[in-house]
Amino acid sequence: MSGEQSPEALRNPALDRVSDMNLDGASDRPRGSAAGSQAGSHRGSQPGSPSKSAPRTSGFTAAPLGYDPAREKPRAVDIVGKRIDLPADAYLTSKSTRFTSRPGWNSEGKPIQVQLNVFPATFQDKLIYQYSVAISPEPKKESTALMKKLWNSPSVRAEMKKHKGVQWLFDGMALAWSTGPITNNEFRTTIDLDADKEKKRAGSSNVFYLTCRQTTTIQLHYLKKYIDGEIGWDTHVLECMNLVDHCMRQGPSERMIKIRRNFYPTNSQASALGRVVEVHKGYYAAARLAQGNVMMINVDTANTAFWQQKNVAEIAWRMFQEHKSEWSNKTMEDYVQALKPVPQNLRQGGAVPAQSEAFGLLKRLQKLKFHVKHRGKMGDEKMYTVKRFIFEEKYGREGAHAQNVEFGKKMPDGSIKNVTVWQHYLEAREIRLRLPGLPIIESTRGGLFPMELCNVADFQRYPFKLDSAQTTAMIKFAVTRPGQRKADIMQGMQYLNYGKDENLNAFKINVSPNMKVTNARLLRNPKIAFAGDQQHDPGTSGRWDLRGKRFLEPNRFPIKSWGFVVCGNACTKQEAENFASKFTQGYRNHGAKIEAQLACIQLSFGVGDYGEICLRAWNDIGAKFKSFPQMLFFVVPNKNAIVYERIKKSMDCRFACPSQVLQSGHVKKANGQYISNVAMKVNAKLGGVTCKIAAPGQKPPFFTEATMMIGVDVSHGAPGSNAPSMAAMTVSMDKYATRYAAQCETNGLREEILQSTTCHNIFPMLLSEWQKTHNTSPRHVYYLRDGCAEGQFQAVIETELNEIRRCFKESGAKQPKFTVIIATKRHHVRFFPKPNDSSTGDRNGNPLPGTLVERDATHPHHFDFYLCSHVAIQGTARPVHYQVIYDEANVAPDLLQRMIYQQCYQYARSTTPVSLHPAVYYAHVASNRAKSHESIHSSQKENIRGKEGHPTAKSGSDVYASQANLSEPPQLIPMKGDNIPDDRVMFMNTTMWFM
Repeated sequence: MSGEQSPEALRNPALDRVSDMNLDGASDRPRGSAAGSQAGSHRGSQPGSPSKSAPRTSGFTAAPLGYDPAREKPRAVDIVGKRIDLPADAYLTSKSTRFTSRPGWNSEGKPIQVQLNVFPATFQDKLIYQYSVAISPEPKKESTALMKKLWNSPSVRAEMKKHKGVQWLFDGMALAWSTGPITNNEFRTTIDLDADKEKKRAGSSNVFYLTCRQTTTIQLHYLKKYIDGEIGWDTHVLECMNLVDHCMRQGPSERMIKIRRNFYPTNSQASALGRVVEVHKGYYAAARLAQGNVMMINVDTANTAFWQQKNVAEIAWRMFQEHKSEWSNKTMEDYVQALKPVPQNLRQGGAVPAQSEAFGLLKRLQKLKFHVKHRGKMGDEKMYTVKRFIFEEKYGREGAHAQNVEFGKKMPDGSIKNVTVWQHYLEAREIRLRLPGLPIIESTRGGLFPMELCNVADFQRYPFKLDSAQTTAMIKFAVTRPGQRKADIMQGMQYLNYGKDENLNAFKINVSPNMKVTNARLLRNPKIAFAGDQQHDPGTSGRWDLRGKRFLEPNRFPIKSWGFVVCGNACTKQEAENFASKFTQGYRNHGAKIEAQLACIQLSFGVGDYGEICLRAWNDIGAKFKSFPQMLFFVVPNKNAIVYERIKKSMDCRFACPSQVLQSGHVKKANGQYISNVAMKVNAKLGGVTCKIAAPGQKPPFFTEATMMIGVDVSHGAPGSNAPSMAAMTVSMDKYATRYAAQCETNGLREEILQSTTCHNIFPMLLSEWQKTHNTSPRHVYYLRDGCAEGQFQAVIETELNEIRRCFKESGAKQPKFTVIIATKRHHVRFFPKPNDSSTGDRNGNPLPGTLVERDATHPHHFDFYLCSHVAIQGTARPVHYQVIYDEANVAPDLLQRMIYQQCYQYARSTTPVSLHPAVYYAHVASNRAKSHESIHSSQKENIRGKEGHPTAKSGSDVYASQANLSEPPQLIPMKGDNIPDDRVMFMNTTMWFM
């Protein structure tokens, strides 16, 4: 290393203080409250538990190490909730909000038993002592490594030995626990970390003063009181859960790599995801309070992408090769040349050196941790972090590299001499760099390092979104059948080794080594109704096909003007006409109303970009039929997100015309099943309905009054980008809840809760259309919400639901009764039926569609359940967790669960029941489709060097750089267009355009 700065100066705050909890660990989803920052406790009308201990100071109230009073301090529940599955009432900030209690159990389904990947944990009512741990002088930044080093020092160990028979547990930052009391409720000691070193740094001190002071006592019987419903959520329960969490994490974290809630054995199974990234298999483990008077430990497999452990120069070169296909065969010498600055012309004339595209990729390596390995330092495990790769205009067209970057080196006589990085390693280490033209790494400590001497530290998470090839490889690695998944989980239990864990044993917590067998229910599958009184009973197979079946409702208006557009040379004119003929016939066989032949045209890229191709197609097809086109198909060479978005933006926002993008490979094959699948999408976009749940008479089987289904989802941009959050709302438009309309709008930057303006921009039009269709207002509204964590439930009720109520009031409609349901798949609970039992599982070992779990993995008293409504095509089925957080209609469990399950059979483009309720599923699809409606010129998303007809995407940080300083992102472009008739615009906005 060269130019490394001295250790950071230490501050001297007051020693005697109570520290907050540590911030280690994080959830795989956001769990913090969006409703406020005040502390809250209870579950409903029940009071919090009274304190029975001596006068206490909570370990959750004071400032943490390095506390900045100018920053909002996180609540203790938000910190603990990153590591544990805390219930929703743990995050409440208002006593006025109460979540719906469980009204009863399902009685309709067939009783069955399945195993769950949760392991019961029991505990004794033992008195436990909690302490705050503080040090002086206090470091500028929180350092878990420093705190652990101090805690494990001989001085502290000597203090602990004074109290025989007492077991200690430390959270690594500010809290400690013991199984017995200590003298005077505290101890103080002095620690010199340099005491055993022969050479000490002049002018610096590594002496710290540590104080461990009792702040409270913990009694685990508060957990049982909460589970039994005797008390509401309060600080006592939170302290108990925090202790349990640290007990179960301490032992595994000493033997394995801990990342958030996951643990990775150092010999974990790994597989390459390309040339830069690899995936490791580890184990997820988290405690949760559950129905059944017990606590459960949820254990599952975890697959995480990491940087490959290679030389930084090689990683950078491989990343460069993977970025573009034309770079895949570039040599290291080619890469060095590609890193050199490129001229950037100035408006006032002249040019300056600018970063090349290849150099820009190095930003992805910022914050990467590395070791320096070379002669004389092969055994050095000191860790460094990449701050930047040096780029400054003063280095000109050559750029900064080892032979021109200098630093002030202290000589033996005390003088300072400017030397280059090249000279330093040649003279001091006798190392002649092989790649002196590579950029220089500057570490966060100010050190300067050649890339070729730096090695990526092991088990560093890859923080970026995987590309399509990496995603495919990840899925192939991660997807396992239930039998293998179960075996992997049981192997994980062996690695976790809870049965022999000294901390769990000392604090009297016992974890069962066996999965919980729960009493579940198998709901009866519905029959599917098509046109002409055709019905189909899929049984427990969960599958059906469309051969010989006509859609329940065909396209609303007869097709008189439509076109089939081949982009470039995606396929031949003959192949296009063949597909168009087969599709027309196939769609007719499914009941479509078609009065005109599907017109085929081929447009070369000489016409212009895809926006120009859409314009030409619109004009040519319109001129041929002398009418506005009702539907346009586009055949593209391959799967390309930029091409797809550009076509959809033009067709949706310029012409308010439904469109369908087809890949050339499928068009050439013209497979009958593919044609039927496309026909389902086209029919939905043109106002039709695929099927419905069969029921006697004309009334829907699950509604007794005018009912509206609302689905809401908010999608977010990739980490690090300024892409706006996209909110989508879908509303059922018919009495059977088979046809939905959707509206979308931007929703701030990474904002999960619907903003007031967003809600009022998208819901009133949907409400108005619903009222026109039904000639009344809804009496009951189901509000299904996706993507929310427990900490945001209160905001859904107090913010989103209140805004929906305002929309009803402003429309003059009577206020309906609301039932609010959170639906999420981001959890780790899985069902494992008995092996080879066809009455509970399929041939792959997955649960049958309709498997319902209400016990053991659910909340002790809230209304929630897990439902597996689909057939898993590959891997292990993931059930959906439905949580009814607000219910004015007092819906019976049987009715609600039957409705949710049966409506999963009505998804418009599927011949199997889907895993998630269609209202939420459609909202998810629409929120992703909304990206094509952004108020950004399409060319701004494309790289200039993309091939004709095959554009490549810019990174999100580059696309949205101009929006970085905006308080709110621009609104989406509406789906209308110049000179498009109002009835066409309204049809487009109220049909299933997003399919």
